Amino acid sequence: MLKNSLEQLNGPQRQAAMIADEHVRIIAGAGSGKTRVLMVRIAYLIEEIGILPWRIMAITFTNKAANEMKERLRAMIGPTADDVRISTIHSLCVRMLREDGMTIGYPSTFTILDPDDQHAIIRRIEAERSISKKDFSPASVTSYISSCKSADVPVEKALAQAASKQKVYAELYEQYEKVRREMKAMDFDDLLREADRMLKTEPQVREKWQKRLDYIHVDEFQDVDPVQYSIVRQLCGPDTKVCVVGDPDQTIYTWRGASVDLILRFDKDFVPCQTIILNENYRSTRSILDASNKLIANNMDRIKKDLFTSSKEDDPIVFHESLEDSEESVFVARQIVDLHKQGIPYSDMALLYRSNFLSRTFEKTFRTVGLPYRIYGGIRFYERKEIKDILSYLRLCTEPDENDPDRLALNLAVTRVLNVPKRSIGEKTIEKIRIQAAQEQINMYEVLSHPENIAKSTASKLLRFYDMIEDLKNIRAQSGLLAMFDALLEESGYEKMLTESDEQERLDNILELRSDIADSLKDAPDMTLEQYLQDIALFTDRSEDGTEQSGVTMMTVHASKGLEFPVVIVTDLNEGIFPNGRAINESGRRGLEEERRLLYVAMTRAKKKLILTWSSGYSYMLDCYKTPSRFLDEIPQEEEEEVSDALQESTDRKRSKGAKVKYRKGDLVEHKVFGQGIIIDIDHNTAMIAFGHKTGVKKIDLDHPAIQKA
Repeated sequence: MLKNSLEQLNGPQRQAAMIADEHVRIIAGAGSGKTRVLMVRIAYLIEEIGILPWRIMAITFTNKAANEMKERLRAMIGPTADDVRISTIHSLCVRMLREDGMTIGYPSTFTILDPDDQHAIIRRIEAERSISKKDFSPASVTSYISSCKSADVPVEKALAQAASKQKVYAELYEQYEKVRREMKAMDFDDLLREADRMLKTEPQVREKWQKRLDYIHVDEFQDVDPVQYSIVRQLCGPDTKVCVVGDPDQTIYTWRGASVDLILRFDKDFVPCQTIILNENYRSTRSILDASNKLIANNMDRIKKDLFTSSKEDDPIVFHESLEDSEESVFVARQIVDLHKQGIPYSDMALLYRSNFLSRTFEKTFRTVGLPYRIYGGIRFYERKEIKDILSYLRLCTEPDENDPDRLALNLAVTRVLNVPKRSIGEKTIEKIRIQAAQEQINMYEVLSHPENIAKSTASKLLRFYDMIEDLKNIRAQSGLLAMFDALLEESGYEKMLTESDEQERLDNILELRSDIADSLKDAPDMTLEQYLQDIALFTDRSEDGTEQSGVTMMTVHASKGLEFPVVIVTDLNEGIFPNGRAINESGRRGLEEERRLLYVAMTRAKKKLILTWSSGYSYMLDCYKTPSRFLDEIPQEEEEEVSDALQESTDRKRSKGAKVKYRKGDLVEHKVFGQGIIIDIDHNTAMIAFGHKTGVKKIDLDHPAIQKA
């Protein structure tokens, strides 16, 4: 069996599997068969070298990956595989701490705190210190604590560095750690930190574990963080050999602590070391690999490799620009329908986007035309909590509905958002409102204007809520739906709540809902709020055909890591979206390189067909008109299958010889008064330039001294 498995490997794969006397760094490109190599290597060590299986360890990062390894190895060498130490890094740390944690003050029966346990501790501390849960939610506090621990910021340092509101977070961190230690408990971050501390400070423990291991293997090594790296180093004894498998070009989790530097410097920390590059791809076509290679070659923090394939099958990449995001979703839907007619199952197709909020336009189009789809690792747009909350607020701002004369729909809205954000209005108060509404035969919203049998302090909060909604209605009447939407986010405190808890993804979803309303108004300027909510209700209530699980898979690029599909569509390739503007602003070149790695991962999920799409038009999220992603200039388009009219016009202009054109459509420009804009049309020497939504589109002479290229 082993001989057969070795023969099936290519040259570099076989070499990596058979190195037994040195450390090994396997740089495994996407689709290069790395897991198979790792399993053959372990089998080789057991059956050919004679290493005892329990002296071999394999570390991975998910239970799914660990179970897959066990099954593959069992199929290769039988029951002996069960003796190999295959586990996640967290499981390994739990095992070490259960056995030896007493050396650093933990009993073998220590408690592991899950997020609910952490929130309970925080709530207790806040109650004891009279700290408002509204201002410091348990979720935001535990997120702060986890960030501190991931960045190796102890309590003392957090207290010293904290200012203003952060001071309270740091103090809660201090109290949380005090309670946790008194309980002899650990959260998930502590499992790694305390295991690392134990190995560093207790030499007898470190030597005991080192003596148990001859070989350590680490899968997906590009995803390790400094603490995990330190644990591996501590477990490596004088005679232990370490083999790591990973791809620097797929390091996309730096926001969770991963560092590309660790795999890049591995050969300096583990000597002697051989580096084996696996660059034969068994997944994708030549066009996909050529484009991916060209893209990622622009990164500096990497180990050079060019993926190639022996497969003769090929299909040119499709590049497509749409005039606006609604047209982009229609184009994608049309592509999917055409491919399905050619015999490709919907389940063989994946739609990838940079951020969750981008699913909205595609979900809406797919539901409209009856395309089955599923959100992988996420929730459908209109079912997300923040979207339901804001829609409930909007429902409260509607006029009476003749189909709902009692306005019972308002009862549900009141129940959902009366205390969101938290206004210290409890369930008992809401029940009293419900009882009063039933007694007076009115709806719960009307009760808010004259609450009875409710404490004066709470009644005043209800009246303020009622007045806020009435003010929003007035804003709608005077300034329109979008103005009311903006006022709602501010006056309700919802935007502030998400900002202070650093929930940017939820904020992005809400801004996308605003875009949805703006798009609807653009299509139907006379649309009312009531009509919009009715359309959403009809849209979300539309029955499923039961084929959701066999539909098109929609997901973020991060969620797609480790997956593959015959057809992959990567959408919204616009500057500021992909690459993400915040990532670049916060992390500079490193942020840009991670965004490029993210697109590389997206493209290499595709086995046979890759479609890349983007759109122009105004973006409320970016507060400007959209431009194509800079990454598109880094991808060869010699074999493009489809190009939009707008893109073709630009290409033709580029190729025209002798033309003395200073400006062209799509150029970014800077105006002394209006700021930055984008040229959307040129007629001789006069340009239509789109600035931010406050300025809009202006017709400007290109020779005017106020205008210049950005």
